[in-house]
Amino acid sequence: MAFQDSYQILHQLITYHPRIMKLYPKGQGSGYLSLYIALADPTSLLSRSKIYAQITLRILDQKQSNDWFGKGNYWVSGSSGEIGYHRFMLLNNFTSQYNGYLVKDSSLLEAEVTILGVVDALF
Repeated sequence: MAFQDSYQILHQLITYHPRIMKLYPKGQGSGYLSLYIALADPTSLLSRSKIYAQITLRILDQKQSNDWFGKGNYWVSGSSGEIGYHRFMLLNNFTSQYNGYLVKDSSLLEAEVTILGVVDALF
């Protein structure tokens, strides 16, 4: 199966800051699939503002409901760039016909973002 180097998916709900999920199915040269989330418009966050968030990135198992996920707490700012996992899942695990992560050339991704706090610098 031939993959592009990367895919970007706009992930927007009713929220202050729309996000983009970035999937690198070939990984970044490591034999792993890489998955990240980033602000769609980093300038939407004031330059001295930061958001503390719990972020869960998930690939849904379309056959057995055995979803694969990574979860962590992160500080996000306009200069954060991508947040996520360089080695999210072994590429062989992702493409295996016995798993349900890639079915008929389609994968289901999910990002759950819970805002835990917002900080604005006073000066």
